[in-house]
Amino acid sequence: MKTRPYVIVAPTWGHRADVRVLHTLCHELNSLGLDASLLLTAGQSGDSDTLLNPALHTPVINPLMERHWGAINEEAIVVYAGSVPGNPFNARRVIRYVMNRQAPGAEAGAPGEYRVYLSKSFPVQRQASQRVLFLLPVDLGLFHAKGAQARTQDMLWLGAGVGLNGEAPPHLVPITESWPPTREELATQLRRTRHLHSYDAGALLNLEAALCGAVVILHRLEGSAADLRADFEAHESGTGGIAFGDSPFEIERAVRTRQELVENLRYQQASFRQRLLDFVHETQLHFK
Repeated sequence: MKTRPYVIVAPTWGHRADVRVLHTLCHELNSLGLDASLLLTAGQSGDSDTLLNPALHTPVINPLMERHWGAINEEAIVVYAGSVPGNPFNARRVIRYVMNRQAPGAEAGAPGEYRVYLSKSFPVQRQASQRVLFLLPVDLGLFHAKGAQARTQDMLWLGAGVGLNGEAPPHLVPITESWPPTREELATQLRRTRHLHSYDAGALLNLEAALCGAVVILHRLEGSAADLRADFEAHESGTGGIAFGDSPFEIERAVRTRQELVENLRYQQASFRQRLLDFVHETQLHFK
């Protein structure tokens, strides 16, 4: 059976978790010897250093679109994020990769498309029959607690579009889209951190902080703490290292269970290649 190429529709490289997942998926497919490319959709400045992560093998097909998209579309399997409405490139074969439970229309799918979820916790109806490809774009060799010294600071992560009622506590060191400027410096800062106060429950930063030994204190802006905990309990990472509120009991529980998170994520990283091979086999059969 002929192996179809993959075209992954994605914004340019950035800190957002879904963007990192899509770019990493392209890289991992190419690492298997498959033909995978990115179709970049936003922020194209002409400077390739700002469009892509140079550490990843992610060829871009944008220069071919005007003349060759018709031929490419005849053969390719196109991957859209679950948040992308409809089929903007009129792809003949569509994989819908749902990476957020709150994405508009996350439970709706067009006939014939292949729907897969980033986590088993994302479908509204959590059933064993749902397809899942858990891809964690976190470097466990960089985000770890080895060599951590005195934890002299607490940090704050608001996430995109989140505002506080009033001023943030002055003792919290804010993490922003531009600071720390590198992943290495972020890991260093997190190894100095006692508590990360996070207002973005779905951020990969939460896992990176917990891996570095910081207690992640989640602040829920809407919904209930019970719903938030249930989401984490269903997630592949589990609740280890995460405090659902700033009570002494929750913080102590997060400290005590952090190693569970580490072991869960090590397992997920180690087993990813087999999951990806299964994904390739199933999608190629689906669109044979």
